[in-house]
Amino acid sequence: MTWRRLWGFFLFLLVLAALGASGYLFNSLRREQAARAALERDVASFGPRFDQFKEAVRGVDRSLSATVFQQVDLGVSGWQPIAGGFYVIDLSATPASKGLRISGRIINPTSVTHESAQFSVRVGEQRVTFSLPHVPPAVAQPFDVTLPDVPAATRKVFFALDGSTINFASSSTRKRAGADPVDTDKLLH
Repeated sequence: MTWRRLWGFFLFLLVLAALGASGYLFNSLRREQAARAALERDVASFGPRFDQFKEAVRGVDRSLSATVFQQVDLGVSGWQPIAGGFYVIDLSATPASKGLRISGRIINPTSVTHESAQFSVRVGEQRVTFSLPHVPPAVAQPFDVTLPDVPAATRKVFFALDGSTINFASSSTRKRAGADPVDTDKLLH
């Protein structure tokens, strides 16, 4: 008889705990649904401006790297980084028939040699590509390219490495004998 009462009391506690857990979960679900409805009202109150903001952010994301990392100023002297890990120096821009002629040098600062490196120069919708057959490390390679239908007053252009083949066999990864820093003036001549 005692075991039956003890077993009945245990089942009563088990049912009571299950009812308590069910009540707690039901209240949590109601609070979550109320919070979700409040959030939907808040987002809807932003209206079309929020959608316009999202579109603007997506547009910035697509062009941010092109705007920040590839743009080169034709009027600035010194090393300017371009997309692909290269640098341009000694830039000059002169008017050409129906366009802008850009001359300069491309420097490969890495320790690997690039074969058949293809570069592109772009201003607005005008884009021209040129190739350098062999771009060894630390050697300034001259280039000359003409962008058609670009005003002569253009000062900013976009440079990028479109592709190349890396030649590891001719790469120089040996350490220099001395601990002196690299003299970039000697490398450029």
